[in-house]
Amino acid sequence: MAQPESTEDRGPRPDKTALLSLGIVLLFSPLAALCLLPLLLLLEFTGVPLWLGYGLWALSAGLYGLRPVQLALARLLWPARRPNPDEHERLDAVWSEVLRRAAVSERRFRIWVVDLDEVNAHCVGRDLICVTTGALAELGDRELAGVLAHELGHHLRMHTAAAAFLVWVLLPLQALALIGSGLAAPFSELGRRLSEFEFDAGVKHRTLLALGRLEMGLRGCFAAPGVLAFAVKNAASRSAEYQVDAFAVDLGFGAELLSALRWFEACAPPAAPQPLVPGPRRARHAAVKSPRPTHPPLERRMARIAARVAAADTLLE
Repeated sequence: MAQPESTEDRGPRPDKTALLSLGIVLLFSPLAALCLLPLLLLLEFTGVPLWLGYGLWALSAGLYGLRPVQLALARLLWPARRPNPDEHERLDAVWSEVLRRAAVSERRFRIWVVDLDEVNAHCVGRDLICVTTGALAELGDRELAGVLAHELGHHLRMHTAAAAFLVWVLLPLQALALIGSGLAAPFSELGRRLSEFEFDAGVKHRTLLALGRLEMGLRGCFAAPGVLAFAVKNAASRSAEYQVDAFAVDLGFGAELLSALRWFEACAPPAAPQPLVPGPRRARHAAVKSPRPTHPPLERRMARIAARVAAADTLLE
């Protein structure tokens, strides 16, 4: 069911999911800053004061909000480009209708194309949406409109911008996990070597057990802050998917989005398992076939969309 149109331009505003991401930043920033301390102390010997090092770290996170930086990162991480004339004509027609129903200015957001065969779309930064050539080839205009409405919902609620800021600021926590793995590696190697020797079975068992627990303890302690932070972030991301699905339905694109997800369920190959803590090339996608930490199960999303569409149709009767 399409909502009544408004002449007021609706710009991006953070919702509870985006605010939660920023809250996690505030909660874990002191620990992230502590993780940076050894590196910054080394830089201090070269004449770089601590305050400047921390200032550059904070500034680097803030720079992500700038359009040139977002475009540079998009080109670095994906084969992204501006649409060619044919792609632009098609995307402009579909996108204009989505923006019209959402009462959003066409100047606020941009759409680029990613040269990938997979059928997908994702948000970058605060105002860029990337659509794959696979999506343009396989999806009809109706399905494409549903997917774009979903992605617009992420931008209007500032999900992607807040999540990217969170990941950037908390990168030191991932470095902390790597340090833990490095400290645990000698105990792992010692256990492997001891297992090759023959001596008292009881002593050998207890020694290997102690080394194994020490190794796992080191890895767990150093990885725990990052795992906890990203677990909360991923839980918020799953909730965000339901929210923007509902946004697409309320704009009148529920059937279109549902059709796109059904196509994906029927035709797309299974995706590879994804890690709890994302790497630098992870992106927010409109549809995933296999479970991912940042997305709820596809069938559950489809059920909720169908129920909301049915409820909207009932109100119209």
